Amino acid sequence: MSKILRTILIDDEEFCRNDLSEALRKIPHVEITAEASNLKDAVFLIRKHSPDLVFLDLNLNGENGFKVLSQAQEIPSVIAVTAFSEHAVDGFRQGLTDYILKPVDETRLRLAIDRSRKEVLLKSVKAPLLLEMEIKGKTTTIPLKDIYALKSNENYVEVHSTIGIGLIRSTFARLVERFPSDLTLEISRGHVLSRHQINGWQRDGSGRLLITIKNGEEFVVSKRLQKEVLQHLEEFY
Repeated sequence: MSKILRTILIDDEEFCRNDLSEALRKIPHVEITAEASNLKDAVFLIRKHSPDLVFLDLNLNGENGFKVLSQAQEIPSVIAVTAFSEHAVDGFRQGLTDYILKPVDETRLRLAIDRSRKEVLLKSVKAPLLLEMEIKGKTTTIPLKDIYALKSNENYVEVHSTIGIGLIRSTFARLVERFPSDLTLEISRGHVLSRHQINGWQRDGSGRLLITIKNGEEFVVSKRLQKEVLQHLEEFY
């Protein structure tokens, strides 16, 4: 089951909040928890609701929207929505997930939501998950965020990661249980991908569903799971 992103909209113009709200209602698993039109209310509502995602206008009745980031508690993901592009660099330095210009394009909005979902999923891990695996005879420690895929391989699990392909001596089921369920996508028996590493998908000449991850590797989805996996891909990527 996919996590619902609990969301707060912050904009001093009601029609902008309404337009964004209407666009968000078309995107699955996004819930608008509250709305604010000024800095004071924004900080109060963020502290009260502890949202997963905040859409933030950077000009709130003449006040700098970035003040929300410093005055509110930690927010897993923030997407700036503004009519001005000159604050983009400063925004990313302050940890924004994405930066969207008004009027909001729905395709661009879906891309920002996808980035936000991946960021929220990773931050939902209470403590950094480190795995020790063997690559070319050497034991290496790697964090969860750098793992692309897990594949059952007899008494081992084959781990695809940013530093290469390694092995962990474990049953597949026991290792997958260590991962938050929202972070993995099963593509065949004994084979899962990290959702935050998915980059795209396509059909090949034989009709097989292929998923591409960020390092360029492609993985084939089993016929048994094609319908379920494709539905997930179309909703979130």
